[in-house]
Amino acid sequence: MIPLRPKDDITGEQGSEGEEFTVRLDDDLKRYLTFLESSRLIRDREEAILAALRIYKKLNMHEWLQYVYRLGDQRILMVSQGMLNDIFTSVSEAQLYEIARMSALKRRIVDPFDPELDLSEPSNWGVILNELENLGWAKFSRNGGEMMVEFLGVPIAYLKGYLETLFQAEFRITRALDGGVYVFSLTGERPEVWR
Repeated sequence: MIPLRPKDDITGEQGSEGEEFTVRLDDDLKRYLTFLESSRLIRDREEAILAALRIYKKLNMHEWLQYVYRLGDQRILMVSQGMLNDIFTSVSEAQLYEIARMSALKRRIVDPFDPELDLSEPSNWGVILNELENLGWAKFSRNGGEMMVEFLGVPIAYLKGYLETLFQAEFRITRALDGGVYVFSLTGERPEVWR
C-alpha cells in the first residue's frame, strides 16, 4: 500500500491541501515501483503514482472507450518511433514541412488553444511547447526568441513547419556539435495564409 500525503495533488502543483489516501498495489506493480526506485527513474513511489494520475487525466481516460485514447476532442494513437520513422522517411523534407504546416493550420482553426492567446508572441509559446513535450515530440528549453530542442521524436523539417505555422514566425535552425540538439533562432515574422 502506498500512502499519498496531503501536500500532493494530481494537478502537479505542490503545497496545495489535498486528501491523504492509500493505494493497494498487486505484486507486479510493487515490483515495478521497486525497480523504478532502485534505478533512480523516480524519486519515490508517490511521484510515480501521481504522474500516472496526471497522464490518466491528460488523456481523458475517465471518458475512455475501449481501444480509444483522447486528448481533449482529439483521438491519440500511440505508435513506436520506428514505425513513425518508416512513414516519415518515405516523404521528402519539403513534403514533411508542408504536411506539418497544414496540420498546424487545422489545429489553429479546428482545435484552437485559448482564443485570447496570441501565439505569435514568444512569451506564449510555452503553452504549445509544454503540450508537445508532454506528447513526446521533444524536450524544449527557451531563452527569448531561441529554443533548444533535444530528444527529437519527429523529423526536424516537420517540427519546423509545425512551429513556424503556429507561431507565425521564421526560424533558423543550427545543429549542435553532438548532433542530437538543435537550436531554433527566431529570424522574423511569417504571417500564415492558406495556399
